[in-house]
Amino acid sequence: MNDEYIPSEGEDHPSENETDPVKGEGESKSSHRQLLYQELDRLVSEICQHPPGWKRSRLLHQLLTKMKNSGLIWKENLPYYEDALQEQWEFFCSNLCESRTGTQYDRTRGNVITWFNYYFKRRLQNWALRVDRENNTRDDREQISEDGTPIDRIDILPDRDRTHLLETAQLFTELQAWIETDPDRVLSKHVRGRPDLTCQVILKGLSSGKSFTVLAAELSSTYSTLHGFHRVQCRPHLQTFRQNYES
Repeated sequence: MNDEYIPSEGEDHPSENETDPVKGEGESKSSHRQLLYQELDRLVSEICQHPPGWKRSRLLHQLLTKMKNSGLIWKENLPYYEDALQEQWEFFCSNLCESRTGTQYDRTRGNVITWFNYYFKRRLQNWALRVDRENNTRDDREQISEDGTPIDRIDILPDRDRTHLLETAQLFTELQAWIETDPDRVLSKHVRGRPDLTCQVILKGLSSGKSFTVLAAELSSTYSTLHGFHRVQCRPHLQTFRQNYES
C-alpha cells in the first residue's frame, strides 16, 4: 500500500446507477458534490492541525461520519467487502495526517474520498488474491483420466511418495476422528458472543475442504473473525495433536 497515489477523475462514484444523496433544490449534483468536498477538505485541514488526542479524534469522527453518509464510498457485492472496508478505514485514519502505515494523504493531489476509494479498490484486489490463494490450497488428490474416470494420485506416485502420502492420509483420518469426538474437550472454545462458533465447528468445516470465506458465509460471520480465532485459539491444539501423534 506504499505505491504512489495517482487520482483519477470520477473514481469516487460508487455506481453509475446509484443516486447521489447530496441533493439540493435548483442545484446540480456536481455543485453539491463540490460543496461536500470543500467541507471535507476543511475538516481534514482542521484535524491535522491538532496532535493525536481527544480533539483530533472528535473531529476525525465527524469526518468519517460525513464520508460514510455521502454515498460516495466505493461499493461492491463481495463476501469480504466489510472486512476490507474496516481495514481501509484503519489505513485511512493512520495516514491522513502522518505517514504511519503507508502513503500520507496529500490534499493538493485530490479530494479525500477519491484518495480513500483509490486505496480501497487496491485493498479489495489484494483480498481477492488472498481468497484465490486460499481456495487453491484445497485437496486436489483426485485427477481425471482421458476417458473421464477418476484416478487417485496415490496410484501414480512412486512407492516412496506413496508411502508418505498414505501416512499423511492416515494422520488426516485420525485428525478428523479427534475433531469429531474432541476427547479432551479442548475444542469447545468459541468466538466471543457466538457460542455456536467453536473450534470444533470451524475445524470440521476446514477439514471437509471448505475455505474460510465459504465458512464465514455459511456461519453468518466474517473472514477475519474466523481466521483470527482459528489462528489464536484452534491452531495451537492442532499443533499439539500432531506433535503427540508423531511422538
